[in-house]
Amino acid sequence: MEINEYFREKRMNGIDKQTYVYKFIKLKHLEPLIKNQKLRIDRISNWDDPYENFFLKSNFYTYADFYKKVVKVYTESIINRTYGQSWTLIEESDAMWRIYSNKENIEETAIRIKIKADNLFGIVYTEDKCMATTSMHIVEYKTDDEISKWFSSLKEDINNSFPKYAEESLHIKRKAFEHEKEVRIIISTDSQSKESKFLEFNIPNLDIIEEFILDPRLKEENVEEITQQLCKLGVDKNKIKKSKLYDFTPINLTI
Repeated sequence: MEINEYFREKRMNGIDKQTYVYKFIKLKHLEPLIKNQKLRIDRISNWDDPYENFFLKSNFYTYADFYKKVVKVYTESIINRTYGQSWTLIEESDAMWRIYSNKENIEETAIRIKIKADNLFGIVYTEDKCMATTSMHIVEYKTDDEISKWFSSLKEDINNSFPKYAEESLHIKRKAFEHEKEVRIIISTDSQSKESKFLEFNIPNLDIIEEFILDPRLKEENVEEITQQLCKLGVDKNKIKKSKLYDFTPINLTI
């Protein structure tokens, strides 16, 4: 299916195609991704931070001619048809391993994968109609005061710009999470589509995942076990390495 590269690039919102993005993904979730060659994108309602979806969680009201009064507008259906996935621009950090990986449980251990932004977006942007539904953004981190100012900047006629504001709000997070340096994929489906807990997209070629980096805190026997599991699924062993974040070689000094 032909894709208009102008529109596709526009929906990447200024992210350089050659930029690498990373994801710390638990082994139990990585295994089906590799085996089935499918990328799963969950509903944004699954995101942990209760402040996520702050715009869609607001109280909306409108005047209803039929009832001759102001009535509440419910947004649950929109939330249930909006999907997102977070990646990061950070190659690795101590905080990321500690937050996302449990070194004591093999299946809960995270593997950090690496992919070019263009290849990642190519998985979810499959045709030109995606221009209206699919986007990739670098997350902006704002203080509570800045988020309040963002609300104040919204036009009075929110109804006509509702989709724009809803999407924009989903790549705004509070300053406390700035260390994550997130890149987000956001996908919205229309009211004609069946509600689903998640979406799945075909990964055309697993070679676009360039690295599988293991938790630097793992014992060597665990490294070997995970490496074997990934190789059995078809991952190139040369792409699997243990992080060197905690490697230390003492310097020889004469005193």
